[in-house]
Amino acid sequence: MSRFYTKHKSFFDKIDGLFLGNTVLERGLVVAPVIVAATSLKNSVVLAIAYGIITFFTVFFTSFVSKRLPYTIRVIIYVLFASLAYIPTEFLLEQLFEPLAIYNVGIFLPLMVANSLIVRKSETRFFVQKRGAMVLDLLCSVIGFMWVICLVGALRELLGNGTLWNMPVLEDSTIPGLLLPFSGFIVIGFIAAGFQKFRNHFMEQKEN
Repeated sequence: MSRFYTKHKSFFDKIDGLFLGNTVLERGLVVAPVIVAATSLKNSVVLAIAYGIITFFTVFFTSFVSKRLPYTIRVIIYVLFASLAYIPTEFLLEQLFEPLAIYNVGIFLPLMVANSLIVRKSETRFFVQKRGAMVLDLLCSVIGFMWVICLVGALRELLGNGTLWNMPVLEDSTIPGLLLPFSGFIVIGFIAAGFQKFRNHFMEQKEN
């Protein structure tokens, strides 16, 4: 494993946002929807799709905004573009899911227009890279968030309600408390702890 990582280190660095530099687990960004709204796989998929579309297209197209504009104006433009991207995204979700699925994620769906990758990381992480590298890093960061929120939602629904995508799986031994917001911290904490151990293992290999 060590030799494989060393040999392909440049590749792993390029897809850092998927795993080692994961938006939620390593950087602690965009955690609110994961903690509060990701109580089922369906909720998570709704938020993942919205996050993916809004964030990717907003960051990509606003990368063409002139840096001569004041920083405050640029951030306002980013959020305005994200708000425009939200409109077709909401329409798409309404076609894919029943109204209750949209209702269940609550305010966290429209709040995607002001997520950290758009407001904070656009300038400090993505826009300092060449366009090709930026697109790959952005795509990996978006997918990194999507798989984490789906994993958290699936675990909480399965263990807390005994269902998966609203279909019965476990009839007994459920833990309803996992559906409450505070449990989101616990689930993310356990996943992040295991992920951090995995990450430290690779960091040690990197130093060696």
